[in-house]
Amino acid sequence: MAAETPYGRSRLHLSKFGCLAVGLLGAGALVLFFLWTCTIKIPADRVGVRTQMTAEGVEKRDFDPGYVLRIPGFHIVRLWDITWTNLKETLQVRGSDQYTTTVDISVMLRIQPGKCHEAALHFRDEEHVNTLARNTLNKYANEILAQLRTEDFFNPKIRTEKAQEAQRAMDEQLRPYGIEIRHLLLRNIVYDPKFEAQLLQKQLAGQLKLLEMAKGQMAAAQTAAELIKSNAAAEVKRIDESKRQEISNLTADTERKISQTLQDAQLAAETLAAKAESSRRQKIAQADFLKANATAQGTALLSKAYERPGARYYFARQALEGLRLGEIEVNSTQFNPLDAERLLEALGLKPDERTPANGKP
Repeated sequence: MAAETPYGRSRLHLSKFGCLAVGLLGAGALVLFFLWTCTIKIPADRVGVRTQMTAEGVEKRDFDPGYVLRIPGFHIVRLWDITWTNLKETLQVRGSDQYTTTVDISVMLRIQPGKCHEAALHFRDEEHVNTLARNTLNKYANEILAQLRTEDFFNPKIRTEKAQEAQRAMDEQLRPYGIEIRHLLLRNIVYDPKFEAQLLQKQLAGQLKLLEMAKGQMAAAQTAAELIKSNAAAEVKRIDESKRQEISNLTADTERKISQTLQDAQLAAETLAAKAESSRRQKIAQADFLKANATAQGTALLSKAYERPGARYYFARQALEGLRLGEIEVNSTQFNPLDAERLLEALGLKPDERTPANGKP
């Protein structure tokens, strides 16, 4: 047996390491080959449906974005678009009035989330789905939209109601296949040339009718304006006459009040004058009464004074002083010349007719 040298041992170690590396590389290559041939990547905007080539057929599940096992010869994986698709179609709808209207229609549809495996049972691909949707649209457009008259397409409320009815009918038919219909929009409407000509005539007739109505309304408005104007003039005249009458009444009432005031003032003045005259007369009468009373009292006092002894001589003297006599001869042998009464009698004067020289009793 030959002796083992260090060089031989190192070669043995290198040989083992090389075999291990080759094995690892081979395994990696097998893994890469398996991943390359037995898996498929599902993009973020797609859903995968896997079909087994055996009797099981389409698996009842949807595969989300990522990697899914696909063994060649045993599995088939189909990718489905689950985003909304705008399906556009141009249809000619023959309305109930026998006019043909061309309508551009847009339908929003998609495969329902989680129902791609059901759609895969009925459809080959998205184009097959769109074909069925177009056929369904034609069917219900001719059934529902054909109920409209051409002029109903001008009415947005009626047009929208019929479009929603067609959308619900399509959704009800396609939903069992995993297809969802969300919106059905009538985008562009082209009317039948015959209808447009007739519509133009009707519009012209309507415009003429509206013009005649406008003329009638204008005439009525002018009549109403004239009536308002005449009524306003009459009202102004009535107000002026009423104002003049009111001014006349006010003037007459003012004059009456002034006259009444003057009469009242005159009456008051006359009343005051009469009261003053009456007061004056009363005061004069009172003064005359006082004067007469004073005179009577003075006469009474004089009478009392006449009855006193020296009064006779005084009054005789006063009487003699008041006389304007020429030459008088008195015979003193017959009476005493100092006797006043005898002297007065001799002169032809009665004693009771004597008056003082100053004319006062």
